Amino acid sequence: MEIRRILVVLEPDNFSPELLQCAVGLAERFRAELIGFSAAMPRPVSAGVDYSGVAAEIYAEQLTDLEKRLERLEQQFRAAVPSEMKTFWRQMIEIPDRGIINISRCADLVLMGSSPAERDGMIREPDPATVVLSLGRPLLLVGSGVSRIAADRIVVGWKDTREARRAVADALPFLKAASAVMVCAVEEGDFAVAKPSLRDALDWMQSHGVKVTGDVVPCDAAGLAATLEKARVEFGADLIVTGAYGHSRMREWLLGGMTRELIEAQNSSRFMSN
Repeated sequence: MEIRRILVVLEPDNFSPELLQCAVGLAERFRAELIGFSAAMPRPVSAGVDYSGVAAEIYAEQLTDLEKRLERLEQQFRAAVPSEMKTFWRQMIEIPDRGIINISRCADLVLMGSSPAERDGMIREPDPATVVLSLGRPLLLVGSGVSRIAADRIVVGWKDTREARRAVADALPFLKAASAVMVCAVEEGDFAVAKPSLRDALDWMQSHGVKVTGDVVPCDAAGLAATLEKARVEFGADLIVTGAYGHSRMREWLLGGMTRELIEAQNSSRFMSN
């Protein structure tokens, strides 16, 4: 896979110069085009008995205000991007999750920030968990306050599943460029299965020129996500690559499974595929 187009998701009420700077840096690294995108919806107005009057007027005012905010956001995007970089701007009056999923067909990689925005009564804040499960593209969640992802050292969370295989394949441009990659197969009482699958994963990455090592590691008492975060810190990495497991595969998804924990961990940047 080659990264030729990067989509960065910006929020109308919470413009992040760091997120955009990070997107610009990755676009420069991969010589990719950059698409700035934002989607939001006015909040529903209770119709009551006066829908044709007051309710419709309130909705129209909210819509006009939102369009102005999106116009201002586009100006901020264009002002922050180097003039020589090929860029596009797309926006939608749409539920953010649905808009991101729809527009992702234009891109090879989607970037989102970790810091939640204030809703201000409107539907502006996308949910990365919903997005990654339907995106059909890799999602890179940029750590809070991060303006550059060096990705010189990377930790891969490995499990012999479709999602993990997809994530490793999608992340190959990052993995090949890294000076060191550590693959962690977190042991969940299945050492006899984890060891040979890890060996095959390492062999596949090495066949693509990735400088990789790995091992089966015990699961931290705090959970799988905490185990990977600990490995990232110890390895000196600034990027974690994992599969994203949804409710169809992990019943604990809605109750706080590994994917949800990683999504909520704002200290590091996470590359995820489903």
